[in-house]
Amino acid sequence: MELDAAEQLIEKAIAAGRPAHGYLVVGNVRGQALALAERVAAKLLGARNAEQLKVHPDCHWLHPEKKSRIISVAAMHEKMVDAVATTAYAGGWKVGVIAGADCLNPQSANAFLKTLEEPPKKTLFFLLADSPDQLLPTIVSRCQRIDLPDARRRGLAEPYRSCVLRALADPANAGGALERAALAGRLAAVLEALKDEVEKLVKADVEAIETDAGAEVSKDETEALVSSRYRAFRADFCLTLENWFRDVAATCAAGPDAPLLHPDFAEQVRARAAKIGCALAFRNVEFVAELARSFNRNLPEAAALGFFADRLAIK
Repeated sequence: MELDAAEQLIEKAIAAGRPAHGYLVVGNVRGQALALAERVAAKLLGARNAEQLKVHPDCHWLHPEKKSRIISVAAMHEKMVDAVATTAYAGGWKVGVIAGADCLNPQSANAFLKTLEEPPKKTLFFLLADSPDQLLPTIVSRCQRIDLPDARRRGLAEPYRSCVLRALADPANAGGALERAALAGRLAAVLEALKDEVEKLVKADVEAIETDAGAEVSKDETEALVSSRYRAFRADFCLTLENWFRDVAATCAAGPDAPLLHPDFAEQVRARAAKIGCALAFRNVEFVAELARSFNRNLPEAAALGFFADRLAIK
């Protein structure tokens, strides 16, 4: 959604007396996502510019802190939950902006949840995030999501990206059942490597939280962090798959000069496009969407990948 349209959507909801409890704004946290929150807040609070908003007593800001880049439960209470519970200084609206909501840990997210479910009267929350998959589902379900044009194009980082693309580009995939099973195995190995990476990252985050905030992170909270971070990585995995097959479909439709999302694999994309037509190429894109839905339904990953590889049109 364009920035102006998003602003109008929220303003119409406010005018009608039916604003969402919270708006999950997906975009550049320092770009359009921040601009949207500032525009709406400025009009509600009568501020002339962003500088006035920063010091306005009815505009409350919460950012990730310290080296951990995590929003702690203590900061959540002090700067958001307790702050919005007080009477508005000017007697009108209060606005809460969480800039980097994907940095909430389970403790701070749960501390905020009750306030989000039953916000004080004339209180509007903006949750700005560029990795919304890392937010707890209980938070996401209580917000209206707005995706802005400058939302970060996601995809796997290296070396995982190249591992996936090399597996998809391998000419051996055009063989029979054994070759398809091998493809599924190579993709499953990438997911296993991502799980290991997530556990290392979360371990570092937990150590930073406990050091910076002096709070112990429970086993359940650690598992929730791992699950949330892994879901985000797995979504990037699916997007990398999807972009490969979109490149093949675009080449089938527009020829060898089609713009590609993975230009460093242009030769392999063209070779694959030469073997299948547009209809089959776009079916492959649909199969990726079905794979992502299977993951979200918590079906066994190995089985889902095996079924996916077996259906692909790749010869």
